[in-house]
Amino acid sequence: MSSKATESAAAPTEPTKSVNRASQLPTSAIALAEVATNAAKAWQASELPVLLWLSKTDFAAQAAAFAESRDEADAAGDARTPQSRRLQTLDTLLNQSLRYVKGYLAEANDDKKAYYGEFGIEKVNKSYQLPRHRTERVKSLDKLLKALKAHKFDKNKYGTAHWEPLITEYKALVKDSSDTSGERSGKVSSKDQGEEQVRKALRALIHHIKAQFPDTFEAKLREFGFQKESY
Repeated sequence: MSSKATESAAAPTEPTKSVNRASQLPTSAIALAEVATNAAKAWQASELPVLLWLSKTDFAAQAAAFAESRDEADAAGDARTPQSRRLQTLDTLLNQSLRYVKGYLAEANDDKKAYYGEFGIEKVNKSYQLPRHRTERVKSLDKLLKALKAHKFDKNKYGTAHWEPLITEYKALVKDSSDTSGERSGKVSSKDQGEEQVRKALRALIHHIKAQFPDTFEAKLREFGFQKESY
């Protein structure tokens, strides 16, 4: 009996999938700015044509603006950190000092709580203290200084000589902190808007490269700085 040739039972191999770089752009703003900067430089030096809605020059400007706005937002955050730490320290000092003022009131009056409002002291939960919100606390500190003089506590150890330098520094830091917060919010908003534009452009550029170089797009993507398969 003649033998029959057997067909190969090996399963066909699946084609290798190319890396989907459009969905794998860096999540980090630092890395994204680097990719955008490198891609912009490569595009300007490349024969790859412009997009209908985006020129090489415009993309280079977008990448540069995004990198700059990211640096400015980070710098604004760094500037606010020392202020925040000092304000926390001053809040603690003010709270500690207030205990002595309340002690003066207790010694001088049978009903000390009746005078708390005059000193800027209010009830917070179950205790009497200065307002927690710093803008309101600044107003209460002004009342406290006036009340110290009115009740003849200004010459005491925790009188005006103790409070005035703390309050002066505190008020200045609260103002600077508010200004810095507003500045940082604006710069973060600008950075976020720039990031959206850059991501849109990079995704379009990846697809543009794939369309123009169907056989060699992997190598071309590496030339443009899309070197990592994931970030």
